[in-house]
Formats: sequence, C-alpha cells, structure tokens
Amino acid sequence: MAALQQEGAALIDDARPAPENGLYSCRTRSLRSCAICELRASDARVTKAAAQSTVPVLRYTPPANTYQSAMAPPDDYAFNGFNASVQIYPFRPFTGDIQQAFQMTLLRDWIAPQHQEENVGAPPAFATVAVPGADLTMVANFVENIVGLPRPHTRMLIIVGNQAAIVDASAGTAQSWQAAMPFLTALGDSLRVEVEAVHAPAALTAAAGRAVAGLYMGITSKTMSNPFGIGVYTTRALLFYLFSADGRVYRHYDALNVPGGNIAHFDFETGPDKGRAITKPTDKATLLQGRTTR
Repeated sequence: MAALQQEGAALIDDARPAPENGLYSCRTRSLRSCAICELRASDARVTKAAAQSTVPVLRYTPPANTYQSAMAPPDDYAFNGFNASVQIYPFRPFTGDIQQAFQMTLLRDWIAPQHQEENVGAPPAFATVAVPGADLTMVANFVENIVGLPRPHTRMLIIVGNQAAIVDASAGTAQSWQAAMPFLTALGDSLRVEVEAVHAPAALTAAAGRAVAGLYMGITSKTMSNPFGIGVYTTRALLFYLFSADGRVYRHYDALNVPGGNIAHFDFETGPDKGRAITKPTDKATLLQGRTTR
C-alpha cells in the first residue's frame, strides 16, 4: 500500500484541472482504545447459500495519531498535527459491475458529502492489492484539484460476493500526505475480512413496543447546501425520533412539532413524511420524559 500511496503522491506533479462537470448517534463508543475495530453491514448478503446467515465484517487496527469523529458511519479518523484523514465505510450490497463503476466514477456517491472530491486532475491510477478474506481489492490513487491546489487521495474498494466496503484517505497538501503515509500503510496492512453470523431480531411484542415508545432526542451531523455558493457543509443539529408502541418511528431534524405538545396525539398515518415500520429500535438516547432508556 505504501508504493501505491507514493504513486498517488507522484501524480501531484502531473495534476491538471479537469473540465467542469457538473445519524443519528446519542452515545457513541470510542474506537481509539480498541485494538481491533469492526464494521457490520446491515441487511447484507454474502452468497445465495449463506443468505440471511452471515455478513462480511471488515476488521482493522485504528490508525495511530488520530482523533475519531463521534459521527458514524463512516468511521472517520483525522490525523493530529497535519491535515489528513481517513474514512472507513461498512460493507453494503451492490448490483451490476462494481469494478467498472469504480473505474468510471470512483464510487463518489458512496462517499460522505463532506469528503467527496470536487474536481479530479490527472486520470486516477488503478491497481489491485491483497486483503485477507476479500474476493478482490482495488485501489485508486488520484489528485483532487481545488483552485489549482493538489489534494492527494487513495480510495480502496474491498469486494466480498455482492458486498463492498471502502477505505478512503486524503490530505490537504503533499506534505500532509507524506506525514500520513506511515500510518495509512499500517492501517492497510491490518485490514482483513471475516464472516460473522447474523441473528434475526426478536419479534416486536406489545410489551417491547411499550418499553421503547416515546420521544427521543440526539445530536448528529447534518449536511446542508451552501447558501452562498456551490457545495455543501456539515453542521451539528438536533435529531428527534418518535417511537410508537406498535413499531413505527418518525424522525425529524431541529424540532418536532406535535398537536398540543402531546406526543400521544401524533398521527403516524397522516403526519409529515408518515411513520415507517421498523423491526426494532436500536438507537440509544435519552428519553424526553424524565427517564433514561437503554
């Protein structure tokens, strides 16, 4: 991976502008103290034979000298002392030829908005590397051109069956990229894919529904359009969840207005956006009725 990163850094000299083209988490576990991190894919399928029984899990050693954002997914690590970061995206299902899509689009739409590249300079350099447990791993080294300033990137696509995960690293300058390279190399060397059994959630009962019913509030990141120009930015915002006893949930940013201020009067059938069915609530938050729930 070190050689690939050096190749990506070398592309900076050849960078040229390309033509213009067009969660919520109230309690997050810190992964900096963990020796090994894991990402679980939701609603995943590995093979037809293993459907509904196993999912691929990407395990890795967190990069040293980093601060991990509380917002996930992805797992977002920013380096201390220089301008570079790496994001690790969990496995998700795909259809079609993902190798071709990666070579054509770099799967930009899989990347969180605040980390998406705006303008790629020289054509990306593609290669394959070995990650234990993966069917195929592709790496793209490319340089983003921001008003003439090169911003190096390395994006890794890890494929298992019809599931794929991404490791995406970038830096604000060539100097920061060189400083991050030893840590990114260690991260790449620690990557491996394992298979984990999936346990079906327990059936939602009336008692279980009543136990979690209520209004919850958390703080999360919110991606907004820039009112003063092109692009997007991320800000902190309140996020409300309203759970019903029969297994429906309504979510809204910033504020949640209910008739007469009484959540018992909220109409999941005709309310804004309507409530959608869920199997079981898994988010953890403080209940806004004077008590705390797990």
